[in-house]
Amino acid sequence: MDSKTRFPLTGALLVFIGSAHTTLGVAIWAAGVEQAELSFWFTAFGVAAVCFGIAVIDTERTRGYVPAPILAATAVLTAFGLVFEPVSGFLTVLAPLAIGVRGWTRHRRVAAVSAE
Repeated sequence: MDSKTRFPLTGALLVFIGSAHTTLGVAIWAAGVEQAELSFWFTAFGVAAVCFGIAVIDTERTRGYVPAPILAATAVLTAFGLVFEPVSGFLTVLAPLAIGVRGWTRHRRVAAVSAE
């Protein structure tokens, strides 16, 4: 493994959140307490979040940080989700987003110092 970061925390947290979302969707479906549509959306977006998290893990390992376009897309998605569902699982995405922004700013600071 050619890793620039010891543990890709941002991507790992996204995978964890997606896994929890998928598990919840399957549990809702198995319990039959809600409509099937709710279970479908929980499961579908959980799987999508896991896939996105895996891609972020690969990017973090390759570059050593999460690039700004990925962070911006994640921030827009999170903001959109929080506007329409303020008390929801979108709150959990703030943690990996904050960690990703911290790593990106650290990378920018180091790059600026080494450029001087």
